[in-house]
Amino acid sequence: MTTATGSSSHVSSPNSIELAGPLTAGRLAFLVAIGVAIVFLHETIRYPLRIPGQHGLEGMALLALARYSTTSKWGATIAALSSAGTALAIGAGSSWTTPFLYVAPGIAIDLGVILFAGWRSHLLLLPLITAFAFSTKPLTRLGLAEGFGMHFGSFRMGALYPISTHIAFGFIGAMMTAIGWRFAQRRLERRTREA
Repeated sequence: MTTATGSSSHVSSPNSIELAGPLTAGRLAFLVAIGVAIVFLHETIRYPLRIPGQHGLEGMALLALARYSTTSKWGATIAALSSAGTALAIGAGSSWTTPFLYVAPGIAIDLGVILFAGWRSHLLLLPLITAFAFSTKPLTRLGLAEGFGMHFGSFRMGALYPISTHIAFGFIGAMMTAIGWRFAQRRLERRTREA
């Protein structure tokens, strides 16, 4: 007969929820779902102003969530690869460059985070990294326009306008996630202390 000790497993405790952790099958599925959601939202939401980079609000908010949710070095890249695969599968975007434009910010976010080891303790750091990572989209297009003569409508007013709007929308989207993440962390810490 087994003796009951009164202790419970740490894993089954409702207070053992980890907001960020290693790349498990469940987290991998979550990151893939984030990538699919980024493309789905980009293809379905139609903002009335049509400002370059406006989809950075939801797209970079979700990529920042992917980065926050795992301790793996490549969390945002995995989500971005999922976005690229989804875009390719459904024919999203208007150019062959679309999948690459989904991948570049994810890689840039993960590389930026690798450079700043203590990024989780600074509220503004991931939004700043994400803002500049999102500017890879107009910078890539600028390179294609200059190098290969491709035309992109976002450059009608020059290159500075789309680059700056991508930085602004990327920062705002990631900042929304950063604030939400901090709120969730504090709430979880409070619940853990009370238990």
